[in-house]
Amino acid sequence: MLVKYGAASDVGNLRVQNEDAYLAQDGLFVVADGMGGHNAGEVASAMAVKMLGEAHAKGITDANRLSEVIQQINQSIFQASANQTDQRGMGTTLTVLALTPSDSSNEVSVAVANIGDSRTYLLRNGEFKQVSVDHSYVQELVSDGLITRDEARTHARRNIVTRALGIEPSVAVDTWTLPLINGDRYILCSDGLVDEVDDYAIEKCIKQQADPQKVADELVIIANQNGGHDNITVIVVDVVADSKETTSVAPTVATTTSSKKLLVQKLVASAVVAAIFVVTITLIASYLRSGYFVAYENKKTDARVLIYRGKDFLWVNPTIEADSTLTREDLSLVLAKEILAKPAFSSSSDARDYVNQIRDVIETTTP
Repeated sequence: MLVKYGAASDVGNLRVQNEDAYLAQDGLFVVADGMGGHNAGEVASAMAVKMLGEAHAKGITDANRLSEVIQQINQSIFQASANQTDQRGMGTTLTVLALTPSDSSNEVSVAVANIGDSRTYLLRNGEFKQVSVDHSYVQELVSDGLITRDEARTHARRNIVTRALGIEPSVAVDTWTLPLINGDRYILCSDGLVDEVDDYAIEKCIKQQADPQKVADELVIIANQNGGHDNITVIVVDVVADSKETTSVAPTVATTTSSKKLLVQKLVASAVVAAIFVVTITLIASYLRSGYFVAYENKKTDARVLIYRGKDFLWVNPTIEADSTLTREDLSLVLAKEILAKPAFSSSSDARDYVNQIRDVIETTTP
């Protein structure tokens, strides 16, 4: 058996930085969703992904070994959190899929591990199901029959996880061992996807698209269209037939030379018209979407400080590029007045750097 895979990760519509981390390589697929502060979340998720990659290079033979590796990673993150003041309290959720070949046969199985609310799904023989079990407050309510799965998606405390890497010296790791079957499709994702896209919509998307990279890209797009309130990471893994197997292709009917020329002429003419139209629209859209500025969302005293992209023109309005998580009340009089002037920037990174500088000033001056 072989696998094909695709992966996509996006900061989302409101977050300033992406604290998700992922790894997609032959035999190992990981999604980690960091948490715990301005820099600490991305540190924890990056540590988990890096150390899993190193362990996989040395060999992960089964689910038990995968669990041992994750326990070691938990201890490393916990110690780093205790030793670094700016990383105190950091942690990360984790979902892992590892191919575990058998030494005694040619069979290959899959080890799945999970901590927190990042998920692994499986589409097998047309049936779509969640393999992992969320370690979250709302999942406990669902398991106890107090709320439904649909109610959990909109619950006020849906983002509270009950288990994560790096928070305690040790952590319980859930693992599963599954057979590797031709035609299987696995989906690994952070909660930035499932908070915006329900299971029905995820299933519909993965059944419509054949290419795993297109599936990953499409799911990220849908999550952003539905709000994109968090970072979004998706990995799609397809189990395909052995490379020695061949797929027959039905012969196509040849056309005559004259009909080919006529078809080519029509295609060229259509392509030219389409290209001109696309270029014109692209130039207009590019201009309207160019530039960034920082401003308040409204005139209220507790208004959020947001990064906007684009210009006001006719029916087109600037869009929110990111939420700084700061409010007008957090700012000194000088900084508050500076934001009123709507400082402009040529790039998103410059605007984000400006917001982060303001945050550093606030953290420095706050007793």
